[in-house]
Amino acid sequence: MAKKLCLYLCTCFAVLASVGLSAYPIGYKSYTEWEKLPQLRFGAVSGMASSYDRTGGNHDWSYYEWPTGAVSTETVCRVQTINGPGVIYRFWMPHVMANDGYVVKMFFDNDSTLLIDTWSNLLFNGGFSYFDEPMITTVAGGQVCNEIIPFKQRVIIETVNHQEIDFADRHYYQYSYMTYPPGTDVNSFSSTLSPQDQNDRDEVVSIFDNAGQNPAGQSAAAVDVNIGTTAIDANFVLLDANGPGVVRELRLQMPDANDMELAGLNLQVFYDGDANSAIDIPVMYFFGAGKQRADYNSLPLGADVNDGFYCYWPMPFRESIIIQLSNTTANPIAINSAQIEYELKELEHHTCYLHAIENYTVRTSQTYHTILNTTGVGHFVGDFVYLEQDYNNFEMLEGDDIIYTDGELVQYGTGLEDVYNGGAYYNWYAAIPSEPEGAYPQSATRPLSGLLYCNKSATSRADQYRWRIADCVPFSESIEVKVECRYSLSGARWRSVGFWYELPHRLEDLNQDGIVDFLDFARFAGHWMADNPDECGYADFTGEYAVDWEDMALFAEVWLAE
Repeated sequence: MAKKLCLYLCTCFAVLASVGLSAYPIGYKSYTEWEKLPQLRFGAVSGMASSYDRTGGNHDWSYYEWPTGAVSTETVCRVQTINGPGVIYRFWMPHVMANDGYVVKMFFDNDSTLLIDTWSNLLFNGGFSYFDEPMITTVAGGQVCNEIIPFKQRVIIETVNHQEIDFADRHYYQYSYMTYPPGTDVNSFSSTLSPQDQNDRDEVVSIFDNAGQNPAGQSAAAVDVNIGTTAIDANFVLLDANGPGVVRELRLQMPDANDMELAGLNLQVFYDGDANSAIDIPVMYFFGAGKQRADYNSLPLGADVNDGFYCYWPMPFRESIIIQLSNTTANPIAINSAQIEYELKELEHHTCYLHAIENYTVRTSQTYHTILNTTGVGHFVGDFVYLEQDYNNFEMLEGDDIIYTDGELVQYGTGLEDVYNGGAYYNWYAAIPSEPEGAYPQSATRPLSGLLYCNKSATSRADQYRWRIADCVPFSESIEVKVECRYSLSGARWRSVGFWYELPHRLEDLNQDGIVDFLDFARFAGHWMADNPDECGYADFTGEYAVDWEDMALFAEVWLAE
């Protein structure tokens, strides 16, 4: 019955106008087209190849796709086979292991052409091809490469495992990547960039070098809202605007605020008249400020003694947006100034809204601390984790980060500091003195990740962040992001703020009027039997770039339930 009804409706409305789908950015454009960060990632899948212990234990080194099991001898190993099209966005190793010189080989496409053939100590120190700072960097015991490594059909990563003699022979590694639907326009890696790719890379380098400035650049159409010195007793509205539009920038100056005030003043965001906030986070934790944390400038967020706190996460809204500060204490809290820049503009149908959630765990016997656990459609873009325990020990950093999307395991890490691009307990274990911040750093910050505060004493602390811009984690039903807390002591305090973009309405509501009816079927009909990314539009609910009976059945199920 449902199929017959859908076929009839498709026939009736096939002549009506359809909805186009703008491609989301891939490769370097993931950074240069900052304003497209909220766009839904149709058909994109996140993944990570890592050396994690496949048995679930803490032996998180020298595991590969082949040979299976932990490897302790000198052996040629296949790290991972990844079928494309796709892009490797991040390659990480601890500094001490990378210095030991591991083979890095990548074979591309069906003819397995060897295009990357180098050593880890060369690659991470600017000795391979055009790979150079700031796309490669050394930070708090870790070394990370954020150069774009695309592959059209397939990439096979190989290395040579070292015979395990000492700590440096433990091969820890992580490769973060995204794969895209068949037919996506991706060309495989070349040691010589095309003129367009070179221009895009130059722009990314400029964005990284100028972290602290809006990656989206300036907008002549933007509206500025400026607020002077104000004492906030309860709720104070910074912005109440009707849409559609997008908030491009939020700044807040509180140079005289103490930690209690920073923790007691919440930033709240409400979209489209919803009484439930999408963001309700203390200023301290939303911006990574206060409590001895370092001043820092990252791409989306920063806390700088001169510029105050800033947020460049794009915040789209369709009907309206309210941004306010809420005082949760009994005493007034002063702000010196606030500035919001927004632009009124039409939004693409698949534009998601920014969300953030704070989670807090005092460990007793828990195995995991949850950063994010939600249902919906969208993509995860990063987090802060603030950790402390009353004991002089860094084994609390041993926990692996784990991500499930739509019920499937997509990422399994090798230790807390590793996922934030540090290593060896943030260089407190290996203590390499030649690093930019030296041995035993209390902070080390970069555009995409950083250590805001670290200390090992009677109370051991590690506060860190990482932003997943190009290597975001898409989900179409659900996502769970968590980290093992089992290696911290009872009483350890785990706090996190997770950021993600989420579609604010059902996919089947194609005209965004809050109901699924004949008008939505009419738009759906315009895409019927489309079989390529340019023609599928939003009617491709299954993300396969084909509008077929599976999509029809999903549409009919929702429409008949109205």
